[in-house]
Amino acid sequence: MNRRQLNYLGMYQSVLSHLDKFPAAWNQFAPIRPVVERLRKITANMLTQSQLQAQLVTMGYTKRKDAHMSQLLEQTYELSLKLRVYAKVNKDLVLLHAVAFSYSEVQKGAGQLLLQRSRRLVQHARDHLVELAAYQVTEKEITALEQLLTITESMTPARNVIAGARKTATSSIPGLIDQAREQLNMLDDMIEAMVSDAAFISTYFNLRPVYEHVDKSANRKRVR
Repeated sequence: MNRRQLNYLGMYQSVLSHLDKFPAAWNQFAPIRPVVERLRKITANMLTQSQLQAQLVTMGYTKRKDAHMSQLLEQTYELSLKLRVYAKVNKDLVLLHAVAFSYSEVQKGAGQLLLQRSRRLVQHARDHLVELAAYQVTEKEITALEQLLTITESMTPARNVIAGARKTATSSIPGLIDQAREQLNMLDDMIEAMVSDAAFISTYFNLRPVYEHVDKSANRKRVR
């Protein structure tokens, strides 16, 4: 949530706390009660979405995935060099074309390109494993690359799920603010028209403003 949204949430919570502290001032009025309950539900939902937004951070997933992608690039390129030598020695132009790639091209390209190259390279290495023994390609090396590849492939969907959930939480907050504003506008009129406790009314309307910074100076604007 941004500063403005947090200010709104804080105001809703303060208003509800005031209402809960002095129920005798307003809860005998039937029209007010459902408005307060709707505001309470909206505020609770907004708090939930705010907490989800804070929890659903992709940074850790991204760093972990980037580290695995870097390791995958190194191991894939190392294996490709051995396969490329084998293909050249045996004049296997088809294999040479399949396994030769530019390190910088893959490094700068989309992650999916590296995953595809790695998967194809592993298959070619398995297809020629016996012959590749002379070129220092081992079963252990291929298996390690396969395991790293499998782990790395699973990271993108996991990160995307987190990012999608965070986006959903973030996008719901402006709508909740609009809903709360609608209920508060009604509640303002009802408090002013029905409640007779002057101290309660004064405190209520003192809690209602939300102060927003409009620039880096000390100037502020007040909104409801």
